Order: sequence, then structure tokens, then C-alpha cells
Amino acid sequence: MEKPKGRAISIVLGLGAGSIALWLLVIGPAFVAAEGGGPNSAWSDNFNGGQLNNKFWVVSNGSAPGAISNQHQGYFTPANVTVSNGYLVLKLTQQTGTVGANSNGVISYGGQVRSRHTYGYGTYTWTMRMSSTASTPTVAGSADSGSVSAGFLYMKNSHTEIDFQFPADSMDTLYLVNWLNPNPAANPSPNDETYTTLAGLKVAGVFHTNKFVWQPGRIDYYVDGSFQVSHTANVPSAPAYVIMNHWGTDSTDWGGTATVGDTRYVYIDSVSYSP
Repeated sequence: MEKPKGRAISIVLGLGAGSIALWLLVIGPAFVAAEGGGPNSAWSDNFNGGQLNNKFWVVSNGSAPGAISNQHQGYFTPANVTVSNGYLVLKLTQQTGTVGANSNGVISYGGQVRSRHTYGYGTYTWTMRMSSTASTPTVAGSADSGSVSAGFLYMKNSHTEIDFQFPADSMDTLYLVNWLNPNPAANPSPNDETYTTLAGLKVAGVFHTNKFVWQPGRIDYYVDGSFQVSHTANVPSAPAYVIMNHWGTDSTDWGGTATVGDTRYVYIDSVSYSP
């Protein structure tokens, strides 16, 4: 497979209102923020509270990546973001519809959440099961072509971007990716990216704990507690948003051609940050 050309996140995040001071709180059993902190304090969310903590997370509502003129259009919709039985669930559906001049195009509806604050250097951990047709977290499911799922950091036009990404057409391959776009007023170039691929992980079939440690000039990537690789090129420095998303594709490249009619799910058991 060629190097990642698809973006893990659209350029427009819809940032909305400013920061909310929640850092002195412990919000139920699900979300824990370090006492006496601020945007650089440790926190974790295991989604056990029965609903998404909207004081911390923002649910996206608008266009998603992967648009192809007269062929495919994607959206993030709040209806596809739920919390159930201790999991954040991001659903994806694809259907036939009118895209531009094509009445037989593909329209994708996915889900995305991002943090209200940005965060800098530190350790970021996601325990999650990437895109599959599994309708509950513990049953079998296939990784149908036509999607990208990810847990990652992102700031404008990949000025900062650090990803764990799964393009569903790769079946069992996880991408460890970082970008440093030195001119965020313009789109990044391929030279702004460093990536490593990990094959054979059964990415969609089971949960994995994906972690990176971000420090000046270096990112160390881990999967299920095992060190995988260090990246020292294209290491960003600007604070970024914590994001989980699941979006549709209809491409012979990144993510693969659409699978119309199949509902797919991403399950996030927990996400955390420590400076």
C-alpha cells in the first residue's frame, strides 16, 4: 500500500466556545482530571458514566474527509456518536445517493469527537477496537473496505498530527504516523510526514492499547505495552486536540472502496493523557 494520503481529520474542526475550567473536578467514575491542573494536567476517560462528558468532549457535525467530486461525500453526524456499556461508540454507514452530478454516488455518515482543550508533550493512550461490522464490542466482525478509523492528535492542517490509523482496506495493518507542517496556512506535503506500518495485528478483531510518548524531537510508539518504533523526523511541537474518529471512503487508495449497506463500529474503552 502507498503511504497515507488521506487525512485522519478534516481541516475544519469547528472549535466552538472557549475552554471550560473543569480541571479541579472528578466527574463521576468515568472521567478523572488531575487536581489543581489546567490544560496540561493528566486526565483519563473510561466512558462509564452512561453519556459523553460534554464539558470535555465536542461532537463533530459537518463534512468529513474523503470527498471525491461526483463520487463520494462524507459527513460526521452526532447521531453516530454514543456511549454504551462503558464504551464510546463511533458508527459508520454508507449509502447510495446524489453526489454532485452523479445520482449513483456514495454518501458516508461517520462519527468524531475531539477534546475542547489542546495538549502538548506527554503520554497519550487509547484502548480501542478499530472499524469492523461487530455490532457489540465482543463479537466477531469484518473490517469492510471503505473506512478510516483513528485515535490521534491534530492541529490546523497537520501543523501537529500524531496518529494511530487503520485504513480498513489494509485488513490487519495499523499505521503509526506523525506530521509536521511548517506552514499551516497551506496543505502539508509528503515530505512533512513520517510513518511506520505494523501488519498482522488483527486491528479490527480485538481491542489494542495504543500509546505514544511525545517529547521534543522524538515520538515513541507502543502497542499493547510493547515498544514498536521511535520517530525523530517530522516531530511537531505545537499543542493539539485529542481526537477519535471513524469516516467513510470510496477510493482505490486510502481506506478503500465503499461497502454500501454495512454498518461499522469503532469502540473506545478508554483514553488518557499524562504530561
